[in-house]
Amino acid sequence: MRFLANPHECEEEVSALVRKCKSIRWAVAWASHGFPLFNTLEKFQDKIEQLSVGVHFYQTHPDFIEAFVANSRVRFVMNPDGVFHPKLYLFEHDDGSWDCITGSQNFTQGGFLKNSEVAIHFDNNDVGATDAYAKIDSTLNEFFSTGRKLSPKELNAYRKIWKRQQRRLASLSGTYSPPSKKSKPTKSPLDVPLFMMEWPDFYDLVKDDTELHTTEGRLAVLETARHCFTDHLHFHNIDHDSRRGIAGFGEVEGIDWLWFGSMKGAGYYKQAINQNSQQVSEALDKIPLTGEITEQHFNQYLELFRTAFKKAGIATATRLLAMKRPDYFICLDSKNRSKLCEAFVIPKTVGLDDYWEKVVERITDSNWWNSEQPEDPQQKRIWRGRAAFLDVLFYEPS
Repeated sequence: MRFLANPHECEEEVSALVRKCKSIRWAVAWASHGFPLFNTLEKFQDKIEQLSVGVHFYQTHPDFIEAFVANSRVRFVMNPDGVFHPKLYLFEHDDGSWDCITGSQNFTQGGFLKNSEVAIHFDNNDVGATDAYAKIDSTLNEFFSTGRKLSPKELNAYRKIWKRQQRRLASLSGTYSPPSKKSKPTKSPLDVPLFMMEWPDFYDLVKDDTELHTTEGRLAVLETARHCFTDHLHFHNIDHDSRRGIAGFGEVEGIDWLWFGSMKGAGYYKQAINQNSQQVSEALDKIPLTGEITEQHFNQYLELFRTAFKKAGIATATRLLAMKRPDYFICLDSKNRSKLCEAFVIPKTVGLDDYWEKVVERITDSNWWNSEQPEDPQQKRIWRGRAAFLDVLFYEPS
């Protein structure tokens, strides 16, 4: 048994064993490319018998995936119960002997060149080797069974997500399953169709509305609201009828304001709007009319909105948000909650406190949401209200 005190010792040992061994069986939390040991593995990839690589936290580089995406003996572990975090390197030889290295190194440039890393190298001659090998063998088999190959389409989607997440790796978990003590999460972002969908596919789904609504009718609501917010510095400056319409309970000829969430039954809320609540107006001032919206903007809005009237709920709060910034927000109410939560793999109990995390972050992580503004005039109009237009997909009439 040898203690490997730095990444350079580990790199030399692993490189030599890759060249010497008959077969390679590894499991690592993540992997990167463009360093000497990667080049060695790529050169000798015919020796790979099992390679399980995690993609949690979007740390695995898409170029690594691309290099091995056609190799059936390389699988990617999407989203286990917790974080897939092993660093286990097994090398088996023609004569039945074996070597194993395990420690802190992932298969990355940092892990084998720059970081402070340590590992243990042991083999079939060490005390307890037979029992150790049996456990290593079963563990590697289990890891490999939980992984799967990625298709070129999934790789392309992952690469787009990976690029966007680089600025948020510190806080992003990538878990797209409802938390439960009784059940394990089973969905990764790549398993959520709405997450991966490109703009043309999204547009095809929302461009033709149901018999109850029309696309032009929906656009009229969003664009009229937009003009109101553009023409007036504050919500309380907007005329009474338009404020009631934006709030989701007023009715004006030619504009069906009840679409995107009818708030006709929200008594305290209606009273606050009818009385032209200063707190509601100040809350909406926290949401910029153009540019990026951050979680801080949302939290500031929420703090003020909750002081405006009793029983401030998610439907009323998100109705106003969807009218001011339909590119970021969807009104989450009783008519769309069930299908939206199912599609986004989130609990149906989602409320205001986790709306940003469970709804907005999923929306703004989606490929269709991050598409460039289209040139086609009709597509451009829908793109400007693309988050609110999710209601087309999830709306369930009574």
